[in-house]
Amino acid sequence: MNKSLAKIGIVLLLIFVLPAVFFSVYQINSLNKNELIIEEIYNNQLDAILFSVNQYSADVLNAWASEADLLLDDSTTFHAQRLNTFFAEKPDLSYIFVVDSANFNQVQLFNESSGRVIDDSLANKISTTFYKRDELVYRLFNYLENGYRKIEPVSAITDDNLKLQLFLPLSKDFGDSRYICGFILEPASFIQNVLGPKIQAVTQEKFIISAHQEEDNTLIYTTDAESESGRQLHQLPFWLFPDFYLTIDLNGQTIEALAQNRIKNDLMLIIGLNIIILLGVWFVFRNIKREVELAQLKSDFVSNVSHELRTPLSLISMFAETLMLNRVRTEERKHDYYKIISQETVRLTAMVNKILNFSKIEAGKRIYSLQSINLNEIVKEVIEAYEFHITQQGFSYDFKAADQQLLISGDHEAITEAIINLLDNAVKYSPKEKSIRVSTGHTDQYHFVEVSDKGQGISDTHRKAIFDKFYRATSGNVQSVKGTGLGLSLVKHIMDAHNGRIEVISSLGEGSIFRLCFPKKYKITKLLEST
Repeated sequence: MNKSLAKIGIVLLLIFVLPAVFFSVYQINSLNKNELIIEEIYNNQLDAILFSVNQYSADVLNAWASEADLLLDDSTTFHAQRLNTFFAEKPDLSYIFVVDSANFNQVQLFNESSGRVIDDSLANKISTTFYKRDELVYRLFNYLENGYRKIEPVSAITDDNLKLQLFLPLSKDFGDSRYICGFILEPASFIQNVLGPKIQAVTQEKFIISAHQEEDNTLIYTTDAESESGRQLHQLPFWLFPDFYLTIDLNGQTIEALAQNRIKNDLMLIIGLNIIILLGVWFVFRNIKREVELAQLKSDFVSNVSHELRTPLSLISMFAETLMLNRVRTEERKHDYYKIISQETVRLTAMVNKILNFSKIEAGKRIYSLQSINLNEIVKEVIEAYEFHITQQGFSYDFKAADQQLLISGDHEAITEAIINLLDNAVKYSPKEKSIRVSTGHTDQYHFVEVSDKGQGISDTHRKAIFDKFYRATSGNVQSVKGTGLGLSLVKHIMDAHNGRIEVISSLGEGSIFRLCFPKKYKITKLLEST
């Protein structure tokens, strides 16, 4: 049996456990790679969000450039009324400038309040900027010649303590001259008022997007004023504001924390699956083991029952043959032989009834007929019927009955069977000191019958299992003793049906005491069926 179980265990190990272990090791080794992949995916997503913000800012200035293109009547003038409307709709726009590309010294400035503006200081700064970036001007004209207008930041200048940004939104030809038209606006105000609503719509409370000035990392705009400070945020420069940059992060946790949480969840899932697989394998192996053990116990049961039946049959056959051949000379001797045959018949009947009753219990069909009986009388009857068997095995016995009637509600046949089973075990498992003591008594709640022996006893390991069907201990000399393994299982069922209990006191090598406790007050209202 052990070899069969070992083979089954190895098969389950190879089919389920080892693949699960290999898969788990592979997945755990892949977790670090997965973390990098997760971070890369999120970084790409964040880059895409920042890209959309940059693209939106370029689209806004392109739209402004298209409107400004329609405002310019000639190289030096704008349509006054439409110019006022244009500035009114764009409060973040400070000036529109026009520069002759042939002579960068000719700079004209326009704003909302007064149309054309005379500001020599600002005009000189613009002129100086174009002298330094003349290659940019020619490149933009080349774009226009190919049908493409590109928005390009020129330079950041300071005016009245404001940071201004020059843009070249369009270039136009007027006769033999080419003129450059551009915007001057305040970046911080543009980011807050124009890009702010777009950024807020993009985040949807899932991200934190902020704009900073690169020079001193001044916070210009953020979607969450209470965001963590000092966090390493993902960042990208503004396309049209070289001195500013955007940052983005997940709301509430970092990408690293999110990746770690994903890894933690994956790890917990792997561990959980392994636990389920191990529990499943353990459950399957446990049930297979139980079935194999039960099959072995049933095989042993058949062998043991054959031996148990052979002994009383041999005695009955021997004494019956002796009487039949008239070899017994005295009537007294004949009477003894008849008594032995009767007692062995009773014992044989008890064995057969034990098997039949067990079958009824297994089928759920055993019925107990309860009536008022005296426990002392039942024990006395059992002792008288079992006396020959006890003495023939070389045992001495002592019966001490209680000094009063012990009335209980019970099934006479079932209680007799329970007591016989206890006596039978006491005989079987007392190989050396052959002494049995039977007594009856009472407590405040119970009447009891007690059978004690000085046999080999029961270890703590086996004590809880002795009432299981077919169970027989596998240590000491127990296996050399023949038995069905049904006796104590039947006793337990009988006591449960009588609303009683079994008490066991036993130590290995020091004998055992079995006490059957029956309640004093037990109403006889119906027949009890086993469950």
